[in-house]
Amino acid sequence: MAHAPVGEVFVSVLRKHASQLALTAIALAIAPALAAQTSDDASASVATHNDGTSPPKPGALNGISPVLDFVGNGAANPVGGVHSGYKKSGWIKFGATFDFDTLFGWKGMSMDVYAAWFGGGNLARSDIGNSISAQQTWRPVAGGRLTQFDINKKFDNGFSFTVGRIALNTYFNRSPLDCDFMSNAMCLTPYGPISDIGITAYPNSSWGAVTRYDFQHFWYVQSGAFDYDNVENLAHRNGLDFDLGHNSIGVLQATEIGNEVPDGLQTMPHAYRFGIYHNTNGGTSPYFDDEGTSAALAHRPLEALPGGRTAWYGMVDQTVWRGEDGRRLQLLARGFANTGNPQVVKQFGAVGASLTGTFPGRDRDTLNMFISDTRFESQEIDYLADLRHLAGGVGAPHRNEYISELDYGIAAFRGVRIMPDLQYIVNPDPIYATKRKTDIPNALVVGLRVDIHVAQMLGW
Repeated sequence: MAHAPVGEVFVSVLRKHASQLALTAIALAIAPALAAQTSDDASASVATHNDGTSPPKPGALNGISPVLDFVGNGAANPVGGVHSGYKKSGWIKFGATFDFDTLFGWKGMSMDVYAAWFGGGNLARSDIGNSISAQQTWRPVAGGRLTQFDINKKFDNGFSFTVGRIALNTYFNRSPLDCDFMSNAMCLTPYGPISDIGITAYPNSSWGAVTRYDFQHFWYVQSGAFDYDNVENLAHRNGLDFDLGHNSIGVLQATEIGNEVPDGLQTMPHAYRFGIYHNTNGGTSPYFDDEGTSAALAHRPLEALPGGRTAWYGMVDQTVWRGEDGRRLQLLARGFANTGNPQVVKQFGAVGASLTGTFPGRDRDTLNMFISDTRFESQEIDYLADLRHLAGGVGAPHRNEYISELDYGIAAFRGVRIMPDLQYIVNPDPIYATKRKTDIPNALVVGLRVDIHVAQMLGW
């Protein structure tokens, strides 16, 4: 079957979802009016890659900034879970940022091209039985994938935009501190948006556009729209299907306002962000089939829901102490609330701390900890209870799952970090242990993460 021209598909998608994209247009329209001018202290975004790592410095090699990274996780649960086990996972990331100003004299323009290869197993799914992975490198789809392909433009008046194949979580509800941890409760993005809203997150990307305006005093507003295309996330797709709209089942939208104070000023550095997600695709019911009865007991598919999915989030990173040689103590808080169609997660909250500079002579070592509370939707708990009853059990799983993590990041060499890790999971959800008749025992996870950044090792 012949496909419609890309231009026609793009126009039809915009027409179909015009109301949902209105927030994007409004944010752009009001930005210049909210600030007559942008002062010299306007903060440029301290962006991170969609895997949480810092981007290369622009112009590292005559305008080309190459990246070759390896991140590996190993995790075991000697205590608790469905049974004890050990799993390892990892990725290799490669690509480059091209500074068009240095290369061609095109001021404020750059291009990102990144790909990755993934492999390994998931301790949470196979041995503990819960849905929140203890390994931030594990992905459901193994193999190679194009993860990012975009064009960026920054103007002198504080306005900037990005367009291309991008992931939503690269730009929204993200912090460099999130991936100082190994649990998926924090990294790639605080838990909830992926399962509830279906946001694109590393390595999955789709066609999208993000616009941002930086005001005076480090305030900013940004908004973005992204194609919602689950087919592209399947195995063997590899992120190389550039068709626009052919498999689209909705539009993802996010809008965020925040304040980012960088280091080097008298004011303590901080980042405060507040935003909203929306997906025009309504998702599926956590409990009911299309007859309005229990899908689990009726052995029928879950009902497709009308309308859309909406959720709100907020995050705080606050430096509370600064010492010499980059030593610092940062506190963090995260929050997520689903206010749209019922999905898996109802609410998520987390608090934590990150200490850089631990002992004499260890200025770059880090000590990190967090504790989180994931509150599941009541319909999700009812669905899991029905599955337990079918297996011959009684009662229902706990609605709240608590995860804590403590890790120590050793700056072993330039570009190499080794991170022993401990996690403790209270009330593990049984989403991947649906035939259990009783609650899953609380689990202790012992892990090790290794990060190798070749560009940093070589001084690029």
